[in-house]
Amino acid sequence: MSGIRSVRALMEFEDAEADLLLEPVPGSESLLWPLGRWPVLSALTSGEVGTTAAVRERQPLRNRVLKAVRRALPNPRLARRAPHADHLFLVSGWTRTPVADGYENWLVDDFARALGEDAVVVQDAYVDLLSRGHERPTLPRTYTYAREGERVVRATKPLREHERARVEQVVREWFARIDVETTTAARDRAVTDIVGRAAAVPAAELSFARLLDRVRPHRLYVQTAAYGERSPLVRMAHASGIEVWEPQHGFLGPDHGAYNMGRAMSSPALRDHVPDTLLTFGEFWQEGLSFPGRVIPVGKPSLDRLSRTAPGYEDRPKRVLFVSNRYRHDRLEDVVLALRAALPGWTIAIRPHPTERSTIRANVPRIADLPGVEFDDTADASAALSRARLVVGFFSTMLYEALAYACHVAVVETHASNAYASERVFPLRIGDETDVSAVVAATAGPPAASEREAASRVWRPDPVRAFLDAARL
Repeated sequence: MSGIRSVRALMEFEDAEADLLLEPVPGSESLLWPLGRWPVLSALTSGEVGTTAAVRERQPLRNRVLKAVRRALPNPRLARRAPHADHLFLVSGWTRTPVADGYENWLVDDFARALGEDAVVVQDAYVDLLSRGHERPTLPRTYTYAREGERVVRATKPLREHERARVEQVVREWFARIDVETTTAARDRAVTDIVGRAAAVPAAELSFARLLDRVRPHRLYVQTAAYGERSPLVRMAHASGIEVWEPQHGFLGPDHGAYNMGRAMSSPALRDHVPDTLLTFGEFWQEGLSFPGRVIPVGKPSLDRLSRTAPGYEDRPKRVLFVSNRYRHDRLEDVVLALRAALPGWTIAIRPHPTERSTIRANVPRIADLPGVEFDDTADASAALSRARLVVGFFSTMLYEALAYACHVAVVETHASNAYASERVFPLRIGDETDVSAVVAATAGPPAASEREAASRVWRPDPVRAFLDAARL
């Protein structure tokens, strides 16, 4: 059972109010609830968990002009040129690890490469023949859905007045029936988000139908499928007899609302909008899940490979990596100040969440310019972990990844971190008093054998073999 009240309340709503979840999206056979489930949950949790809003920066004019010019050129990497393949991976394209000749998509490239010509990767991120350096995918059978996405935006028509009114009425009825207090602003944001999502569905379904006709897959792998924004595409795949699997991309557990669902989500009408199978990093991640499909632990190939080449603990610099995730910046400052005082001669690097890179310095003014404190905003998480002896944070998948790199890991205790960063896995804690003495004592030597054993349950070894064993048609 989830320790997050809003997640429990959402599941109880799905247990008790199945009839309210069967409203169709205007102009589509897809249902509104799977599409709107995540915005509703985000509104419910906004007050309970307390993360700050993501900041999205507008690209400079020069970049937008260059982008328009490039997209007018012929491009053999467009999704409409993708060949037939039994396995189609539909991903964002932003889960990247830089390599010498471009980037690898750490989420799926190892799996797709192992399947050879039976697999195609289609990503939202743009790619063409002029893509160089960090913009160039190293997997040859990678195609871009970006132009199709732009066509969907242009083809999307606002809902008619009566359709919009009906969607708003249904969404507000959901909130009225869920036993969690939310602010008017949070509810209004969710309503606006869901109305926009619903308006885009007919055009998105037409576009996706063309991709399915082109590739003709037997299995579809969809990043963040359970979050619901692509639930109409999941339904379409099922209607065509195509299995849908989702590879784990980040945190999973009984407190993650996208992957824990009430009884109604197992009914045929709603189940069609949910992936059949969830591929996890290891056995640990499926503990306590209330997910209506199969769960198969396969591991994370890039982490398995890169962590094996990391320097030993004593060969690393005296460096702390604090993983931020748009949460409790005041506590972050307190802990950094305490660690800085207790670990003279050490560097403390703050790694901001990707959506707060432009604002992190303003969010932590007490420590932003202190000697010995720096900011790590490199794309390569593996490099950041390989340089650290101690990793600190509230809740983040990187805390779990640090186990594979034989780092000490300390969790800053809050309501949210106690739910998302299990004390069973991370016994080293920093409490409300910001006492870091136990943390400092631990840094005297490398992690104990028991800590290394815990990593094997979190990260399944030999992941490519495990994937192939599960994925062969």
